[in-house]
Amino acid sequence: MPHHPHDSTATGENAKTKSMERGKACYNCRRRKMRCDGLQPVCGPCERADRHDDCEYTYHGGRARAEILQESINRLESRIQELEHPHLVLPHMTVKLQQPYTKATGVSFGISATAIYLHTFDLTVDSSPLQEPPFDVIAKLVDCFLSYASEVGFFLNATRFKDSAILNHPLNSSSRPCPALLFCVYLWGVRFSKNPQLMARESQLLSSALELTSTALSGLHPQRVMHTLQAEVLLAHYFFASGRFLEGKYHTASAISLALSSGLHLIRSKKAHNAYGRLSAPRDIIEEGEQIHACWAVMILDKTWAVALSEDAHHDLQNSSCCIDSPWPLEWDEYEQGRMETNSRYENTVDKFLDGSPTSDSGTSTVALLSKAALLLQRSNKLARQVRPDMSPTEIATFQSIFSAHDALIDSFHSTLISPHSVHNPTPAKLRALLLVHSFIHAATLQLHAIPPLQHNGASRAKRRAASQGILGVVLAFPAQLTDYVNPVIGTMWTGAFQEFIEGPYDLGDSTTHVRTLLGRALDAIRPFKATCPLLSYQIAAIEDACGTL
Repeated sequence: MPHHPHDSTATGENAKTKSMERGKACYNCRRRKMRCDGLQPVCGPCERADRHDDCEYTYHGGRARAEILQESINRLESRIQELEHPHLVLPHMTVKLQQPYTKATGVSFGISATAIYLHTFDLTVDSSPLQEPPFDVIAKLVDCFLSYASEVGFFLNATRFKDSAILNHPLNSSSRPCPALLFCVYLWGVRFSKNPQLMARESQLLSSALELTSTALSGLHPQRVMHTLQAEVLLAHYFFASGRFLEGKYHTASAISLALSSGLHLIRSKKAHNAYGRLSAPRDIIEEGEQIHACWAVMILDKTWAVALSEDAHHDLQNSSCCIDSPWPLEWDEYEQGRMETNSRYENTVDKFLDGSPTSDSGTSTVALLSKAALLLQRSNKLARQVRPDMSPTEIATFQSIFSAHDALIDSFHSTLISPHSVHNPTPAKLRALLLVHSFIHAATLQLHAIPPLQHNGASRAKRRAASQGILGVVLAFPAQLTDYVNPVIGTMWTGAFQEFIEGPYDLGDSTTHVRTLLGRALDAIRPFKATCPLLSYQIAAIEDACGTL
């Protein structure tokens, strides 16, 4: 969002001397303990700090929405720590969660986690009775959603979900998905439809989805846990795609807390006698497949967006008391064909993969490959952020050992990947998943070899360049007819690849003309994605601006 020109009567020296009553500064100035001049929509200190989002003012003792959301995230992270360390929890440490969305606040809210502003909807909850769209519209929205459901973390069986969603039964019928999930699906269906008349209801659907999700666990729906978890995942993806990162983090933390408390990380575990926690045991292999897919969908959400935001993931998967024992997910037709052995048991699935140890299940489905690539990417990001200039010789030696092992694991995994053109029975969902897998694994190499000590290392520079070419090469080979939507976390991978070519030194033989040609072709390939969501629109526009400097 461009900066707002300040009113001429309140700029310059006048702005410097303007004072405000105590407690009336904008939220950011209060948090940073800075003197606020009260200018709207962006105050002077925030303008000078290059904050692109509108300031948020609260009066009469009110609290900023950002402050409420951050406190809710902190509570959820405390709850996750309790679940990860149950032996350390004392009675007085029990965390009570509060919903961050309050009725009738009417406060607009923007997030600037990466110094950007993207349009946000009014989150005021409509107090009128919830009303579903007409039946024919429901069927259309469900179809629109399912066309791209895999890109937004949908882990339920699509056939069963659709059959129940379009039943001509009341909204609260136990034969249909729970209302929270239905409205999250309608929300995404409206966005995917690109129909202006339907999209006019997006804000209303968002408010309804938030209100329903906040109370879904207290309902009586037989699938309320799994459906609430799915709703949280869909909302997290929605907010991230909209550039509303704080809200995305809140729903991610909610999903992780619910997944852990439900025991989804312990399905078929050798160590757990009752792995289902709040869940009832699955009625058949399809339901068990849904629970396994849910475990990995939450993990992928947590790990990939932690990388995009360059932050630690919410869930420490290598915590011995809360590691993932659940098996790698299969393709849906494999569950339907009974390919999962009835009495098989598993343990330390993630640890074994990251250690390079073999497992009884190979994990070769597209979702399993995506899970593995996400793990490797996030580990590269975490290792890169651990580098400090004041590391001791012992710390350096330990880091070098971990670095080398991780680098070798990335290369080994990469060597096993098939190209999207070699997929058996390719579907749009499989092809989009493989676009992400290849992009993630190239980005894992790029991030690992971009640490400051290796900036001028010849071997690392060559690996960075090859990884960047790999990211751009994958998108160049991507079928043009599949550019309607892709998980926007890929924008981080594209940004890194372009940045390597724009800012990095050219290798001998690399001419400016060659680089311009490559970047121009890659830019043409990603431009269609600008129309898919606000976040990619912003990121691709930034890439266009950067390429214009060549």
